[in-house]
Amino acid sequence: MIFLVIAGIGGGLFFLQKRSEQKNAPTEASAQSSPAPQQISEHNWAKHSLDTTHSVIQKIQQQRKDDDLKDAVGRR
Repeated sequence: MIFLVIAGIGGGLFFLQKRSEQKNAPTEASAQSSPAPQQISEHNWAKHSLDTTHSVIQKIQQQRKDDDLKDAVGRR
């Protein structure tokens, strides 16, 4: 009996939180005016983070390669 009461309270709090998140989501989206070209959904935030990290790593590697080429040309 105690388990059912605890489960009922937990379920009620869960649905209240979900409903409040849905009400707050449009106001937060309109308040943010970031010039991001792509909105990140809650389902692919981890993929977006990994993609961003990968692109930064590629840019750094390319910059280092360009710097090495400039140094090699300057030594001749």
